[in-house]
Amino acid sequence: MCYTDLSIVYTKGSERVQKSENRLFGTAAMMVAVTLLAKVFGMLRDILTASHFGTTEAAVAYEAASRLPITLFDFALGGVVTAAFIPIFNEILAKHGRDDAFAFANRYFNLILTVTAAITIVGVLLAKPLIGFLAPEISASAKELAVSLCRMMFPMIIFTGAAFCYVGILQSFEKYMLPAVMSLVSNLVMVLYFYTICDKLGVWGLSAALVLGWFLQAAIQAPAAYRLGFRYRPARFLGDVYIRRALKLALPILVCSWLQPVCNVINTRYASGFEGGSGITMVSYANRLYIIIVGIFSFVATNLLFPKLSRAEATGDADGARRFAGTSIKILLLIMLPLAVGVFLLAEPITRAVYMRNRFSAHDAEMTAQILRLFALGIPFMSANEVLTKLFFAKQRVKAPMLSSLAAILVNIMLCAVLVQTVGFSGIGIASTASVAVCAVLNLALLSRDGALLTRRDFADLLRMLVCTAVMGAVVFAFDRFTALQNDLLRVLCCGAVGIAVYGAASLCLPTAEIRTLKERILKRSSHD
Repeated sequence: MCYTDLSIVYTKGSERVQKSENRLFGTAAMMVAVTLLAKVFGMLRDILTASHFGTTEAAVAYEAASRLPITLFDFALGGVVTAAFIPIFNEILAKHGRDDAFAFANRYFNLILTVTAAITIVGVLLAKPLIGFLAPEISASAKELAVSLCRMMFPMIIFTGAAFCYVGILQSFEKYMLPAVMSLVSNLVMVLYFYTICDKLGVWGLSAALVLGWFLQAAIQAPAAYRLGFRYRPARFLGDVYIRRALKLALPILVCSWLQPVCNVINTRYASGFEGGSGITMVSYANRLYIIIVGIFSFVATNLLFPKLSRAEATGDADGARRFAGTSIKILLLIMLPLAVGVFLLAEPITRAVYMRNRFSAHDAEMTAQILRLFALGIPFMSANEVLTKLFFAKQRVKAPMLSSLAAILVNIMLCAVLVQTVGFSGIGIASTASVAVCAVLNLALLSRDGALLTRRDFADLLRMLVCTAVMGAVVFAFDRFTALQNDLLRVLCCGAVGIAVYGAASLCLPTAEIRTLKERILKRSSHD
C-alpha cells in the first residue's frame, strides 16, 4: 500500500470518527433539549402542586402516599431493571444476534412484570403499616388519607417496570429520544390535570393522574420496541442461563441503587418530626428541585454512556471504556461545579420564585431553601457517582459499588441521628450530601485499583475548574449583595447571567482539555464555513 492509499484510509477513518462524534454530540444536544423541557414541565407540576396544596394535610398525605410505591419499587428493583439488562442484552446481541437477544428480553420482561405485580399486591395489603413506618409523626387523619391514596397508586409499579424494560431495549439500539421523552409525557398529564379538573377531584384526581402518567411512559415506547423486532409473549423465565446471570447481578446492583431511596426514607422519617409533619413536604420540594437541576445533564450523560460502556466492555475494550468514563466525569463536573455553587448561593430566591404562592408561605420557602442549599453541595458528587457506578455495571463488577452504597447509607443514618439533634432541620441536608460524597469517593478509589481513571493532567484540569468556580462564586455573591434585587425571578436570572459570563471567561483564561477541544472544533467549523 502506497503513502497515498494510507492517507486515504486515514482520512476516511478520521471522517468516520468525526461523523460518529458529531452524531453523538447531536444526540446529546437533542436529549438535553428534551430533558430540559421535561424538567420545566416537572417544575411546573411541582409549582402547581405547591400552589394548590402547599404544606397542608392533603399535601402531606399525597407526598407520603406517592413516595411509598416508588420507594418500594426502588428497594425491590431500582436501577436493576436497566442495569442488569443492558450489559447482558448487548453481550447476547454482539455474540449471538438479534433473535437470541430479543428472546432474552422477552423472558426478562416477564420476570419484571411478575415481580412488580407481587410488589403491588403486598403494597396494597400492607399500606397501613408501611405508611406508619414511612411517616410516623403525621396526624391520624393525614395517615388515613395517605393509606387510601397509596392503595390507589400502587399499580403504577407495574407500569414503571414495563417502562424501564423498554428503556433498556431502546437504549441498547441507540434509540435515546423516546426514553428521554417519557417523563415529559407524564409531567404533561399532571400539568393538564391541574389546569382542568383539579379543583373538583383534589388529591384523588392527582393520584390518578400520576398512575396514568406512568402507564403512558410505558405505552409510548412499545411501538418503537416492536419496530426493532421485540415481541412480548408470556414466557417461562426460571432456569434460563442469562436470567440466572441477571439475577446474580441483581442483588448487588439493587443495593447500589438503594442509596437515594434509603436516604429519602431516612429524610422523610426525620422530617416528619418538624413543623407538625410539614417537614416532609419541605424536604420533598427541595429534593425535587435538586433532582431537576442535577438531572438535566447527568441523566443525558449516563443514559448515553451506559450502553456505550457496555458495548466497549463486551468487545474487550476496557481501556476505551475507562477513558470514556473519565472524560465523561470531567465534562459533567465542568457543568455541575458552577451549577452547585450557584444553587447554594441562590437557594432562597430560587425556592421563592418557584414555589412561593397561594398556600406555600414565605416560612415554607425559607425552610425548603435551607435543605436545598445543602443538597446543592452534593450535585458534583452525585453526577460523578452516576458515571462511576455505570462503569462498574458495564464491567459486570457489582460488589464494589454495593459496598460503597452500604457505607454511604450507614453514614447517612448515623449523621441524621446525630445532626438532627444538634443542628436541627439542616442536619437532614448535611447527612444526605455527606453520604453521596462518601459513595463517590469510595467508588473512584475502588475503580482506580484497576488503573487510573483520571490522570495527573485530568486532576490539573479539575483544579482549574475549581478555581474558575471559586471566582464565579465570589463575583455572583458580590453582585447579589450589591444589587439587592427584590424580585426573586429577576434576581436569579441576573445572578445566573453574571455567573455564566464570569465562569465562561475564567474557563477561557484557564482552559481544560475539553475547553481547548471545543475551541478548536468551533474554529475549525467556522473556517470551513
